[in-house]
Formats: sequence, structure tokens, C-alpha cells
Amino acid sequence: MLFVKPDKTLPISLTGRACVLNCKHCGGYYLKSMSDLSRFPEAIKAGKRSFLLSGGLAEGMRVPWEAHLELLMAMKSRYGIRYNVHTGPVVDSRSLDSLVKLADVVSFDVVGNPETMREVYGVDTWRASVDTLELLANSGIKVVPHVTVGLTGGAMYHEKDAVRIISDLGLRHVVFLVFIPTSGTAYANAPLLAIEELGDFFLTVSVRKTLGCMIPRGRYRMKLQKMALKTGFVGIVKPVPEIERLLAAKGANNYTVAEECCAFYC
Repeated sequence: MLFVKPDKTLPISLTGRACVLNCKHCGGYYLKSMSDLSRFPEAIKAGKRSFLLSGGLAEGMRVPWEAHLELLMAMKSRYGIRYNVHTGPVVDSRSLDSLVKLADVVSFDVVGNPETMREVYGVDTWRASVDTLELLANSGIKVVPHVTVGLTGGAMYHEKDAVRIISDLGLRHVVFLVFIPTSGTAYANAPLLAIEELGDFFLTVSVRKTLGCMIPRGRYRMKLQKMALKTGFVGIVKPVPEIERLLAAKGANNYTVAEECCAFYC
């Protein structure tokens, strides 16, 4: 078991608070808590060792890392920092060379079917996103697929298809996120997924599993992480204290703690 406490990775939005979409599960809400490139110097002085390059999507349905490539590469060379690049759903072959140079790992959100893409994101780019995942998987870049369970307003419609797509491409480690009803979004009043339903699904997943940081908080998080211990997960991000105490009480010392974004360790 790997416990990930990603204090040494700083999430950066390369689009500020802007996004060309208004997705029903996010609505730009999560961009508000992200930093920007101006924070690089102080972040490095404060001991950050890596950066998650993400953000909203710019035109072309992509995170615009290429617009900042010279600066990003200079910082990488000078300070030896690592980048987890969250590319967005579309990367073309012309951008691949720069991504290979820049990214130590790529995090890629996988949506299992076109209906879910249209419902949640409001776009018809599902086929392009699957083609992009295949392009990345064949490029030599380390790719870590992410799948949000319950993405469609707390209902499970795409998850099995997403895992099948990932497995068919030979990718063997998935970071699973769990839908969060978020204030101000179209799904703000949607229900949380039942822990039992999640457990049943995760027992069917044969790839290596890490439970990511984007999951509901409070007692639900504790129950979800307990369930992860029982359903074959090999990593948990931001474990609640009770989970660590639970393993300690069992005399378990076969776990380690990592301090950067979980994708680096998948």
C-alpha cells in the first residue's frame, strides 16, 4: 500500500480561472484553488519538487502547455523539477514532441462512451479523446489514466467502458476519482454514490488501482478509503488519520508514504 500526501507538488492552472467549457460536474469551480506560473519561484523555495500542469481547457480542447514551453523547460533544466501534465482530451501528433520533452508523466481523463461526454462536457470529442489516449500510450510517455466514477451526476454509466478502453491499450494502472456534488454546478444537488455500489464495481476491476484525491470529504471519505483497503487498491491519496491508524493497529508496516502527485508513482 502506498499512501500519497502530495504536499511537494503544486497544482497550476495554465488558463487561470478560464475554461472554454462549463462542465456539469465542475463549472470552473476547481480552478479557483489552483496556482499560476507566477508562483514558481516561491514554490521552489518552499520545497516543491514537482508541478501538476493543468487548468481549464483553451481553444482546441487542450491545456496550453506549448504556450509556456520555453519557461517550463528552463525551470525543469535549472531546478530538476518534474511535471505531471494534465493534457485535456485532445493532443495531436504535432504537439507530441514537445510533450515528450516536457512531461515526466501525463494524467489523462478517460470517458467511457460518447453519451457521457456529451452529457457532462457538452461536446462531441469522445472519439478524439480515445484516439489521443492511444497516441499517448504508443508514444513512450508514461500515461496514467484517470476515471471519475459516477461522473454523470452520481450515476454509473461509463466506468466499465472506460476501464475496457484502458485495458485494451495495455495500460495497467488507473487512478479512480469519485464524483463530488459541487456547489454552483449543474450537479450540485446530485446524490453521492453508495459505498456498496462502488465496492461492487471496484471488485470487478483487474488493473492496479489508486484512489485519487478528488473524492468527497468527511465521513464518506473515510468509508470510501476503508472500502479501498478491502477491494484491492494499491494506493490511497490523502489518507484520513483513521486509515493510517487502522493499518498500524493491524501491525502493518508494508506501506510507504510519498510526497508528490500520485501519478508519479503509478
